[in-house]
Amino acid sequence: MKKRITIFIIALTVILSNLSVFAASDLIIGKNASAFTDISGHWAQSAIETYADPDIFADGEGSFLPGKAITRLEFAIILHTALDIKIKYLKEPDIKEFFDDVSNEDIGSSQLYDLAAAGIIDRKNSFGPNEVLPRDEMVHYIINALKDMTGGNYAIILMMPEPFDDDSKISPEYKNDITEAMLLKLIYGRGRNMFYPDSPATRAEGAIVVQRLANTAASFKEDVDVVPSVEVSDSGLTMKLSIANHSGKPVTINHSSGQKYDFTLMDSDRNIIYRWSADKSFIAALTTTVIEDGDTLEFSSVLEGADYSVIKNSIKYMAAYITGQSHDFEINMEGYELGIRQPQRLNINPCK
Repeated sequence: MKKRITIFIIALTVILSNLSVFAASDLIIGKNASAFTDISGHWAQSAIETYADPDIFADGEGSFLPGKAITRLEFAIILHTALDIKIKYLKEPDIKEFFDDVSNEDIGSSQLYDLAAAGIIDRKNSFGPNEVLPRDEMVHYIINALKDMTGGNYAIILMMPEPFDDDSKISPEYKNDITEAMLLKLIYGRGRNMFYPDSPATRAEGAIVVQRLANTAASFKEDVDVVPSVEVSDSGLTMKLSIANHSGKPVTINHSSGQKYDFTLMDSDRNIIYRWSADKSFIAALTTTVIEDGDTLEFSSVLEGADYSVIKNSIKYMAAYITGQSHDFEINMEGYELGIRQPQRLNINPCK
């Protein structure tokens, strides 16, 4: 679906609470419950137990050290856990493709590679994995992740929040992200209407904003999920488009012919080098597709043999299309695009 943010303007200035951004939430025992010795009763206990791996974050005495500054790589690991990214690559990932100061042998390098490939971590050349993560940069990655998780389709009620008193210290490149995060209640301040954008985020703060991200993204979940995917082998390529209906009612797609879907493959410049329907013929009649609540419909096609071999090394992107219209959900007529290097993760972008 197209990445867009619907903004509702309300002519009202809201003074946000001066309470800490990282207020306590209901404690939900997570997968790492009781793994750390120093978080019992902590306001971020639920988030820490859910997203912090003791094998990575526990010191020799089993402490999490929630007030310790979090490094960029530590935050990347927590964020990756929340996103539950699963990617199958055509070749062995090499983190040097993105960062010259991280090695494939480093703990967390594979998680960082996934986040960089998705454009969530968008630093260039050097990452500074062991450097502390500034709070404004942390928020930037959270917003990037939210856009990736939702396809950019979410509404914000814009109520003109009062700027932080240290707003001038926020990097211009991150100001919009911080405003958006405030409106979505992903962040507040550390007290006295101060954000401290250039101060290091703590481990507890990193865990709690990631938890809020996951909860917020879940609230924006579409009633109908349209997901492209690709399965690649040396001998062929399987293109898939799944439509999952969890709207609580049947959804109907109306087609102007017998064609219900299409697939294209593109090179690195997004030039189309293959179109599934190019050699197909379809009945000239109105048809409908009905997907019952709770059901998932999958369209698929396999490209193999000589047709695949001749373009195999040029394929970089796939786009899947629903050839029809629906009154029950929005269909992106520009298609659902997927990088072939990311064949099995939800990363839908409009075709260009």
